[in-house]
Amino acid sequence: MVNLISLDLDGTLLTPRGTITQASKEAIAKARVAGLRVVINTGRPVQEGVFFAKEAGCDLLVAGAGGGLVVDGGTGQTVRQWAVLEPSARRAIELCLGWDAQLIIYAGREIIVNAAYKKFLESWYPFPAFHEAVTVTEDFLGFMAEHNLPLVKIHGEIGPKGCPVDQLAALPDITLTTSSTHDFELTAGGADKGRALAVIAGRYGIPLDQCAAVGDSENDLSALAVVGTPIVMGNAPRQVKTAAARVAPSNSEEGAAWAVLSCLAQ
Repeated sequence: MVNLISLDLDGTLLTPRGTITQASKEAIAKARVAGLRVVINTGRPVQEGVFFAKEAGCDLLVAGAGGGLVVDGGTGQTVRQWAVLEPSARRAIELCLGWDAQLIIYAGREIIVNAAYKKFLESWYPFPAFHEAVTVTEDFLGFMAEHNLPLVKIHGEIGPKGCPVDQLAALPDITLTTSSTHDFELTAGGADKGRALAVIAGRYGIPLDQCAAVGDSENDLSALAVVGTPIVMGNAPRQVKTAAARVAPSNSEEGAAWAVLSCLAQ
């Protein structure tokens, strides 16, 4: 029996064009009428998670920042935050600043980028919920120190010269994963989508073995591992599909709607 469905965004609920289909909205509505909770569990900022949860008709407990934050999208309350401990937080940022990578720093609920990357994202990442929440600075560490902000996540898009991410993996108190072949994601030790989902399920009083998780990337593996019904999208890489109890069609073939409706058929 499934009583809660956790949905990733990119590659899962969102189509390749970054939209939610009507079929997905109808499937989510049908699940909620049947009494299931449907939640967003994403690597994106919580602001985007809440935006898409509302658009899709999901419940409003949302996990974002790759599991680093859980928020109540209805009240705006931060339910749980996992921050990288010092000195690993400072060292991780210092390392990343020396690499060929474009960075998004998640500092508490603040989203920080430099001016050049913000300009690039305005053309290639057309999501208003992101841009409305972003702060632009050239001094990440200085801004965080001035405002007493913790490091919750680093998202790095790797440039042609590559990045020695093994240096991050060697730091204490970090979790390192990826959502594509060209990025890396760093969160606090033990902070991942599985742990965030456990917090949400606990708030709803639903055991994890009565939950389903739907995803497509390596950063979804922690959520897939803790639930009773792990569902992987058809567009996922092979190593992620090995974690699946069932494989849905791709995100260009109404896979999210299929996954949600498959939970009702149990």
